[in-house]
Amino acid sequence: MKIGYLMQKGEEIRRPPYNGPANHVRQVVQALQDLGHDVRVLVRLDEEFWLTEDLEHFRQVEADGQRAAAKAARLFESAVRRAQRELRLPYLAYYESRHFAQVCQQELGGCEVFLERMSWMTYGGWLAARRQRVPLVLEYNGDPLIDLRAKDELPRGLQYRISLSITGKALRSADRLIATGDGWRQNLIQDWQVRPERVTTIENGTTLVDLLARSQLRAFQDGANPDQPLTLVHLGGFYAWHGLDILLQALAAAREQQLEFCLLLIGSGAEESATRQRASQLGLNERVQFLGQLSDREYAVHLAHADIGFSPYCGRSEYSGLKLFDYKAAGLPTIASGVGSQPAALKHRVTGLIVPPCDPTALAQAILELAANPQLRREMGRRARLEAESQHRWAHTAQKIERVLQEALAA
Repeated sequence: MKIGYLMQKGEEIRRPPYNGPANHVRQVVQALQDLGHDVRVLVRLDEEFWLTEDLEHFRQVEADGQRAAAKAARLFESAVRRAQRELRLPYLAYYESRHFAQVCQQELGGCEVFLERMSWMTYGGWLAARRQRVPLVLEYNGDPLIDLRAKDELPRGLQYRISLSITGKALRSADRLIATGDGWRQNLIQDWQVRPERVTTIENGTTLVDLLARSQLRAFQDGANPDQPLTLVHLGGFYAWHGLDILLQALAAAREQQLEFCLLLIGSGAEESATRQRASQLGLNERVQFLGQLSDREYAVHLAHADIGFSPYCGRSEYSGLKLFDYKAAGLPTIASGVGSQPAALKHRVTGLIVPPCDPTALAQAILELAANPQLRREMGRRARLEAESQHRWAHTAQKIERVLQEALAA
């Protein structure tokens, strides 16, 4: 297939270090190309459009119509944008979506299907798909409303209603949708009124299955020293909803129970300074290491030598975080916040423990339980790794995406 991969609100996929969304995009595109598909990626970054066919070489492009546009038209557009900004008039994302659609038509001619990473209030991909008469498949990696609330960026009043209407129509107009977790599939159906038969759940993958051999993993090594301090790890950004404050509170409580540990924090983000201060306030400075943003090859080594991985989200649901699959591939039992059977990537008391969100007491109890039972940790880690090998390679993800794209084409 000739596939156009679209990101109207793009992530920095051109150069490392890559954040979670950028890593997801690169891995999906690479895996589809490995299956023999021709994939061209168009991404909008800081008002500029970038095209790549191999994820290594990026070419800046511009809509022919935009270059040739009359000076008066460009001045009119600037005046409209300024009036919207100064008078706080309703924002429709019209020009952004129109320009993105123009570039899609110009650069992605001949594509049989569009695959787009869905974002809030974007419909340039939908415009282009309808003009070129090709199916549009949307990737849904989480409810944008939840993300905006977590960042305190949710629009209000009339702008909220307009944004909600535009986003809802874009979701319901797609030919097919891919949800990266069962929770997100239910969210699409129940909250956004998308028809169930149009939504398929396809979980994320991990590169660590191929980067780490079983023999490198602590879960597959016998004779661990029971007196050795536990190595704990959190992989991800420093943002309030990642629950790092809850994790630090839980570890402070576990330390009072004489738990010896070292916590590795891998990543970066807006809350890093606050997290450092919080660790100091709780007297955990000597037990917490901030390793910064690392590539998958770099953090794979740390995960291989760890004992427990954490995903303590608080204030935001997470059904498909990439860290869950990396932990499983590294043979780690995972302690994650969740409700009911979510996140579905974990099986409670089989490959990890699921605790109530925002509950440091429950989290501390889970930590102490696994700390006291190295055999249970090893069994959970081994089962997690075997599941990763059989289900969570990016090749598995791409094969499922391939089927959805073929179904969209057939329809």
